[in-house]
Amino acid sequence: MRVILKTLLVVLLFQSCDTGTIEKTAIPAKIKVVCTTSILTDWVLNIATEDVAVYSLLNKGVDPHVYKPSKKDLDLLRSADIIIYHGLHLEGKIIDVLEKIKGPLVIDVSKNFPKSAIITDPNFPASQDPHYWFDVELVKNGLATVQSDISARYPSLKVDTKANLQAYLKKMDSVTAEVQKKISTIEQDQRIIITTHDALSYFARAFGLTVNTLQGASTVSEFGLREITDLVNFICERRVKAIFLENIVSPQAMKSVQRGCQEKGWDVVLGPELLSDSLGQKEDQDTYLEMLLFNAHTITSYLTR
Repeated sequence: MRVILKTLLVVLLFQSCDTGTIEKTAIPAKIKVVCTTSILTDWVLNIATEDVAVYSLLNKGVDPHVYKPSKKDLDLLRSADIIIYHGLHLEGKIIDVLEKIKGPLVIDVSKNFPKSAIITDPNFPASQDPHYWFDVELVKNGLATVQSDISARYPSLKVDTKANLQAYLKKMDSVTAEVQKKISTIEQDQRIIITTHDALSYFARAFGLTVNTLQGASTVSEFGLREITDLVNFICERRVKAIFLENIVSPQAMKSVQRGCQEKGWDVVLGPELLSDSLGQKEDQDTYLEMLLFNAHTITSYLTR
């Protein structure tokens, strides 16, 4: 009897092993989305569903202007179902790569922007300032493009991504109102942002400030003694209370500007890093909405001293 029971047990075990692969429910692979920057990655995470896995090509703190993709990055791009990039030439070298990749859905977030809303350099009309994430209305336009393009490729995601987008836009409106309230506490003649490169022009336009910098809209731009001297004179003449560093740019240039002001008798304060082309790595800086609030709080606290 014991022999028979053991035999039956062995048969049942083999049957369960044999049929296990058939009875298991297959887990569908998630749609793989690769975003170029940390800012873009955060946007997409807020509208994505559980069917989507979102990856960032650039880590927080990496300057997209000078970034060159590695072999590992190229492999990540080739493995994607969807690739999303900012556009307006922000990503530089990456665009050349994207043009050669076949298969994935590639989305340029800026493709539906009104031309009149894009900031250009008066001296170089063909140039375009790519730092549009500081203009919430342009961000809304871009996210609508992302949601629409993803839904066209994957219709099953349409309802949920649209609902997620609407919820995120409400949060964005609330934060925008809070930023405006903070900026309004700065005296009108002190609403001046001095940084290394011109990443905050959209922020300034949206919230009623002025920007002056050493470099243009790209960190690739060069500057010299003349640019430093001109900026020092501007700060001293306007008696600007504080100047700021950026989280993707070396502080040495702004330290030189501070020393120049001190030599002319104006003790301007060198403020902390503002978040420009990347999210920060600390908890109060590592999402897009926190980025807006962090910059607003930092600028306000130093220009109202």
